[in-house]
Amino acid sequence: MAKELAQGAIPGLSIAYAKTTLNEALKDIYDSTDWSWQTGQSGWLVPTLIANGTVTVTPYSTTVVADAVATAQWAALTGRPLLTELQFRNPSWALYNIVQYLAGSNPSNPNNPYATLTLDRPWMEPVTGSGQPYQIYQAYFPVPVADFTKFIEIADTLNQSPVSFTRFSQDDLSAIDPKRLMFGPTVPEYAVPWGTDTRVAPDGTLSPTYGYIMYELWPHVLSQVPYAFSYKRSGPLLVNPTDTPLYPITEECIKWRAKEILYQWKEAQKGEQMERGMGANWQFLAQAAGAEHKQKLKQCRLLDANLHRDFVTHPRRDGAVTSDGYSTNRTGQLNVGTFAR
Repeated sequence: MAKELAQGAIPGLSIAYAKTTLNEALKDIYDSTDWSWQTGQSGWLVPTLIANGTVTVTPYSTTVVADAVATAQWAALTGRPLLTELQFRNPSWALYNIVQYLAGSNPSNPNNPYATLTLDRPWMEPVTGSGQPYQIYQAYFPVPVADFTKFIEIADTLNQSPVSFTRFSQDDLSAIDPKRLMFGPTVPEYAVPWGTDTRVAPDGTLSPTYGYIMYELWPHVLSQVPYAFSYKRSGPLLVNPTDTPLYPITEECIKWRAKEILYQWKEAQKGEQMERGMGANWQFLAQAAGAEHKQKLKQCRLLDANLHRDFVTHPRRDGAVTSDGYSTNRTGQLNVGTFAR
């Protein structure tokens, strides 16, 4: 598609800029409606309290030094979740993200027989030295995809209860539970937007979910609880030469939107390259391309609407009922009947 635009449709267009514009056009199409394939399902499995005991902390330092017990406890942890997916705190103070774990007697730490953690920011709590209590558990959870747009629903499937994700902000939690001393699971529970995952290890290694939106589950949970949810995503962009648009979006629909954008770009260049009114009428071509794009987009939407209707349309089955019947005598007009399936 990029070659077609650069080598024939738009004079002076580089292939690199054509690729950028095609993805810009595709993003516009993704955002133009609610596509059936944008819905996904995933979940969070909250771990138990992973570790607790005592450590050494120093104000203004990002390093936490374990004692012998903590060193052995951390070394015994295997599989997921990784320590670098969890949060560290003194039980009375703020939470910190763990961005690096070094085992005791690690080559990177030869003078220290004890394990160390690196936090995402300097320790700024009014406690210092050895023997300080700590907890390691998970309070912040990344969304499942980088192009996440919103939740549809979240459920605590262990306690069979819904989880609200629009009720509170971080500002609200700072007023209700500033030290995060409330623990659950309790009903109700809340998923509160926390921010973007910016975890980076000292060696420059990025978190696997770097750039993803993260949510704080509150009240905090220290036992294993599964959460299931449905969500909406924007959609994948075209990166590799073998990438193709998701059905029912077509290449024609993307190209016509890209042409509309590029014709407007060419029109904007006229003041630099030639007097306005000379050469191709890019403004007219942009309008024509926009009309073609709308027509192609309408066709794609109609195809996608059929996918939606397959899931939400319930055909009436005569004679089948779902209750013992009902009446509307309280409205002043008696009407007796039953509900069809």
